Amino acid sequence: MQMPVFGLSALSALWLSAVDAPVTSVTVYSDRARVVRTARVALSGSQRVELPLLYGSVDPSSIRVEAQGAEVTRVDIRPVQSDVLPPTEARRLITELERLDVQIAQVRAEREAYTAQLSALDQVRPAVSLEGEGSAPLPVKVSRQDSSRLDASGWRAATDFVVETTARLQAKLREVNQREEALDRELTRRVQEAKQLGGEPSRSGLVVVPTLSGQGSATLTLTYVTTGARWYPAYELRLEPESNRVQVAFSGRVSQQTGEDWEDTALTLSTAHPSTATTVPELPTWKIGQRERFIPTPAPVADSWHPPPSAPPPPPQEPSEDARLRSRLLSLIGAAPSASAQQALAAPQRTSVIIGSVVSAADNAPIADVTVTATSPNLSNEQVVVTDAKGEYRFSQLPPGVYMLRFDKESFKPFTRTDIQLFPERVIRVNLELVPDSFSELSEIEVAPPAIDVGSTSAGVSVDQEYIKRIEVKRPGGRGGASRSFSSGVSLSSAPPPPIDVPVGLAPPEGWRPPVLDSDLPASRAGGYALAFPAQRRETVRSGRAERRVPLFTESWPVQVERKLYPALTPNAFLVAELRSPSKQVLPGGEAQLFVGADPAGQAQLSLVSPGEPFTLPLGIDSAVRPVRNVKLMTSEKGLIGKDELTEYLVTIEVANPYPFALPVRIHDQWPLSRSQDVEVKLVRTEPFAEQDLAQGTLMWRLSVPPSEKKVVSFLYTVRHPKGWRLLQSQ
Repeated sequence: MQMPVFGLSALSALWLSAVDAPVTSVTVYSDRARVVRTARVALSGSQRVELPLLYGSVDPSSIRVEAQGAEVTRVDIRPVQSDVLPPTEARRLITELERLDVQIAQVRAEREAYTAQLSALDQVRPAVSLEGEGSAPLPVKVSRQDSSRLDASGWRAATDFVVETTARLQAKLREVNQREEALDRELTRRVQEAKQLGGEPSRSGLVVVPTLSGQGSATLTLTYVTTGARWYPAYELRLEPESNRVQVAFSGRVSQQTGEDWEDTALTLSTAHPSTATTVPELPTWKIGQRERFIPTPAPVADSWHPPPSAPPPPPQEPSEDARLRSRLLSLIGAAPSASAQQALAAPQRTSVIIGSVVSAADNAPIADVTVTATSPNLSNEQVVVTDAKGEYRFSQLPPGVYMLRFDKESFKPFTRTDIQLFPERVIRVNLELVPDSFSELSEIEVAPPAIDVGSTSAGVSVDQEYIKRIEVKRPGGRGGASRSFSSGVSLSSAPPPPIDVPVGLAPPEGWRPPVLDSDLPASRAGGYALAFPAQRRETVRSGRAERRVPLFTESWPVQVERKLYPALTPNAFLVAELRSPSKQVLPGGEAQLFVGADPAGQAQLSLVSPGEPFTLPLGIDSAVRPVRNVKLMTSEKGLIGKDELTEYLVTIEVANPYPFALPVRIHDQWPLSRSQDVEVKLVRTEPFAEQDLAQGTLMWRLSVPPSEKKVVSFLYTVRHPKGWRLLQSQ
């Protein structure tokens, strides 16, 4: 009998090889990350390749497989559940550990007994220490004067007994030690098995198995999007006072809880916000004449559904056999149960529910027998339900996680809804409109023309306003609308018909809400710009670890720094630079740490800055500059009959420059303004002349203090009011 001969390509199609695909590049967005893994494979025909397990909340619809040097003919994606503790193996291991504990305890008891017997023999063993060299020990301790009185006939028997017993006990002790060492080695192996078997369960995820066709070496690229990653812009501004330059160091504070570590990867931080829906609206036809309507404005559809009241808490349940076996294993090896194992022992897993309804996009009628499939990395297998006669469906007992729903029905276009976040003990509604296969574009909705032909130009009977008030005109199609109308040929130009509301399908899907991002995230701080900042070197960011600061770029800007002084409010000198952004790239807003030289000078919040845009750069406080403000006042009386009090206020401000270079300063101060006709305030003089704002009552001096010198400014104002009045300050 001749056996069939299969070609090499047909046999290689059955091969399944696992390859290592490390993370090579990651792009971190405001609330998610795009991960790229790369693998090298050797092909000989058609071959299935199993890539590493994808942990965390990976969006299955975002998975993309590409190959250079080969053709990707198929990609299989399936979820895998966390490994369950095998009960048979766990019970066997528990029995072995308990047996080893008993045997080791027995061996140690034997060793202690033999050691005690040897110690007792050492205490009763006779010994003689004679003077002189070459003297041997005797069974008893004697002196040379008493040696003649000792009887040596029983010495040999006593010595032989002690020697034989000691040798026998030492041999047994060596045997016991060897048995104990063997038991310890076996216990070490069992403990390692228990740690692997009873430790933290393997995480659930997705298995990606592409089928490649080609010859020779090929490069495989796996790309996917996962949630649980974020970054925040951060600046470090360091002013060098001698050179009037600012060192700008821009970095990103990156952290992630994706369930996988990013080891030695090319990291890029982006301010873009990947959109999950890109539906483009269509403008309907706008006709004037027979049909007249305005283009409707899309509006969100309010969902009138309310969740049912929360169910009473379930009664406490006994921990599962898996949890009990796992806890027993860990207690035998002296390890503490993991957080998930403790939670499994304490209470059952909290589940959630997804409900919703499916209607037709053509007539908004409910659709029965729609197959709804739910998939998630937290599900071992996909769950499938079918809508009832009302078009409603329900998934119950779902573990929390990110879900994808697929809706299938004959004569309707299939639809997939992704990125559905399900939190513990929640009920969420996902409603959907399925589009019929024949419904390829927005259909024209026919509406009966109004009874009054607003487009007619023919002459007719003139109807006055009083006649219109006596006749009830209702909109066509409404209650009573068909029972009263005008006959044809009547022209009415003074009162147009009521508008006809026609739905045109421009509203967003039911339940849709625009994304809301935190104001500190880069997508919000970038003001709509989609910016990308590659890291200066390859970085390692591990899942669930502390935040990591990733340097992005460093620039040096020439600045003209001023010290702004407000001596009436604070003795601090504020460092401020007003400039046009010399950077060649858009800088998102973020938190900035300020330094003057090597000294910290405070914190500031920077706003979005484009190249060449003028902006004010705060640089902190210069603690070396301390203005001194003094006020001297003199009060006198004026007037002959009604005495008024006149008070002169002389304010002097002194600024010293401690630096070996000229110091530009801007001094701000103020004089009071009067709100009463009985109180007169007059600014007499300023030395040197100050810029004045009469509406606000503020003064400003622009000065340059020479190196290691000081300058003094002053102003004089008077306040005149009736004698005995008490003046109060108000804003």
